[in-house]
Amino acid sequence: MKGLAMKRAGILLCKVVLFLGILGFLFLHIQQRLKLNMGHRGTDNITGFYEEKENSVEVLFVGASTMFCTMDPLVLYEDYGIASYDFGSSAQPFELSYLFMQEALKYQKPKVIGLEVISIFNEFDANDADPLNYGITDLPFSMEKAVGLADMFRNDKGTGLSYLIPMVQYKDRWKELTREDFINPAVNYTKGAYTPDLISGVPLDFSSYYEEETFTIPERNLEIFQRMVTLCEENNIELVLFKSPSVGWNIGQTKAVASLADQYGLPFIEYYSLMGELGIDVATDFRDNTHLNRYGSKKTSDHMGQYLTKQYNLTDYRAMDSENSWDVALQKREHDRTNEKMSRTNSLPDYMSIIPYEGHTVVFSVTGDVSNMEEFVRNLADAFGLDGEKLLQGASFAVKDGQCISGLIGPEDGSWRWEQGFDTLRLTGYSITYNREVHELVDDGLTILVYDNDWEQFVDVVGFDAYDPAHGVRPET
Repeated sequence: MKGLAMKRAGILLCKVVLFLGILGFLFLHIQQRLKLNMGHRGTDNITGFYEEKENSVEVLFVGASTMFCTMDPLVLYEDYGIASYDFGSSAQPFELSYLFMQEALKYQKPKVIGLEVISIFNEFDANDADPLNYGITDLPFSMEKAVGLADMFRNDKGTGLSYLIPMVQYKDRWKELTREDFINPAVNYTKGAYTPDLISGVPLDFSSYYEEETFTIPERNLEIFQRMVTLCEENNIELVLFKSPSVGWNIGQTKAVASLADQYGLPFIEYYSLMGELGIDVATDFRDNTHLNRYGSKKTSDHMGQYLTKQYNLTDYRAMDSENSWDVALQKREHDRTNEKMSRTNSLPDYMSIIPYEGHTVVFSVTGDVSNMEEFVRNLADAFGLDGEKLLQGASFAVKDGQCISGLIGPEDGSWRWEQGFDTLRLTGYSITYNREVHELVDDGLTILVYDNDWEQFVDVVGFDAYDPAHGVRPET
């Protein structure tokens, strides 16, 4: 009887463990869907970090958005062979940068950590939700996160708990869920960087930089900085401080950070003072007052690459026989920039010359009077083996990987439907409908929609008027 009782107890225990396991899985899955996706401002950088191969990152950059708009890991890899990652979040409080360092060292053993110091003068504000949502939400539960949040929210334990367990904070967000919330985050092919092809509307004015004030680093941040230094020393990591050029930063702040760096024997690279040497242009190299764009970050990244390779014994991963994730990321960058170029091209001849048929679905819809572009329409039909006369009368067709998959859909034909993942496409003889949004961009002319099959995302839709094909028309946003 005793043996039977023990067997039953064992079965009951297994059932309890299985139940708790299923309950835990469901809890984590539901929580993942409810929490906000912060995009490149947090989620992409953080979830992408966990996709990296363990102990493959030799240089780790930490900090706020000025960090991931200043250091481009793909420039560092392509030009210097450095395997780096931008592990940060927008408006990141200085205390959170320390938690990010702790978290990173559980998965990577970097030789160098580069810390962007813009937030070192700001005291942590527990009531400012945005910086916390950007940086904390996507960090997985861990003892370091629990201890860090308890320390950060030492005067407000309830709020700290809501960031430790996002379900508490986002429990009511189920009413707002969209299809994007059910798409699992992908690998971050920028390695955490955000370097758009955007240019600030007016040249930046740095004239206030030399209006010297006296700045004092808050005692709490000095304590956090000491922890950072100790963490790096304990793990044999070189700590490098740097500051991106940004309007609002003052020479007094530079002197205070430089003094702190001297106190600890650390390097400090202040990029405002290097703008002239690096050729950083206030009119073309920034996307706003605080962030460099693609062109500016290329210059600062090149400088950092030269500095790192000169000062530290880093591996040139370009020389390896096997392909690594940075090689793949470079390929994806070219893919991404091809897509980006399309959304910035307005002339029909130019647009047709850059359409990336491989890996894409391209839809053409001819509407109205196109006699002024008759030759072009006939050539388009011939290229895909379609009836030119029918296309001239108004029709639509879809091309996938360079092959027509829909046939020619005219006004008298039924509609044609295509699905991929959560995306749907419907064609009639006079319109394109993508995810229930109808695109009829020109009355007389050609509308083209491009969809990326590999990344399962919309790329561009543009209309070309038959009488003005040099100026593309896009939906107002």
